[in-house]
Amino acid sequence: MLRLLKIEWNKIYNYKTARIFIIIYFALLASMGYLVTVIKPSVDNMSFDLAQLGAYIFPYVWQNITYFADFGSIFLGVIIITNITNEYSYRTIKQNLIDGLTKKEFLLSKLSVSLIFAVLSTVIVFFACLLLGLAYTQNPVSIFHGAEFILGYFLKISVFFLFCTLLAFWIRRSGFAFIVVILWRFVETIILGIEKIGSNSTFYISNLLPGNALAHLLPVPGIKIQNFMTGGSIFSLSDFQYQYCIAAIVYIVLFTVLSYRLLKKRDL
Repeated sequence: MLRLLKIEWNKIYNYKTARIFIIIYFALLASMGYLVTVIKPSVDNMSFDLAQLGAYIFPYVWQNITYFADFGSIFLGVIIITNITNEYSYRTIKQNLIDGLTKKEFLLSKLSVSLIFAVLSTVIVFFACLLLGLAYTQNPVSIFHGAEFILGYFLKISVFFLFCTLLAFWIRRSGFAFIVVILWRFVETIILGIEKIGSNSTFYISNLLPGNALAHLLPVPGIKIQNFMTGGSIFSLSDFQYQYCIAAIVYIVLFTVLSYRLLKKRDL
């Protein structure tokens, strides 16, 4: 495993764009504790201090930070897709196989990098939430209430990274793969919208599609405007929907298997 990771690290390190994106991504995550405190959205020339509105107190901080941190995963998605498609563009995949690397080991090296990215991101976000909560919460009672959104964050970015891996192996062109990543989410949203037309159901089959299912793991933070007048936090904590964790695990297995089958059966 260490040999595979060393091979992948050399590829990423020697690719300047990848280095820049990785540095930007992890620098933003690491500095999140400071950056979010200076974010003050403005509406009609009125600025809102999220800290004063209770965005960073327990338990709301767990959902708020993981939700916004998820947007940065696109940086690593770009790296994952580019790293794989470059193997085909520069035919280094053939050279790796000639040098004795099996297709299974080649895939494992790519998956290992994605897993490491997901774990490191989750650890950084966890400590960002924890430190912000401790800094802004007076007399915290249960600091880990709501921490299940960290699990949701880890599963969501893991599935996203594996989806990028699958698309890279399938399309083998970075530009087209990026387009599919963007369009796929819009297509799922349209399908869900069509399914909701004329329906009063609380569950829709399209909610089980990858993007829709993952969206339920990190829902948009709830807002209670009435709390603004009382001086309390205007945020509310959503119920964590554990059933979508199962969907995420299924997609992790599915995307891994499909990636391996594509790599195994296709000519290089």
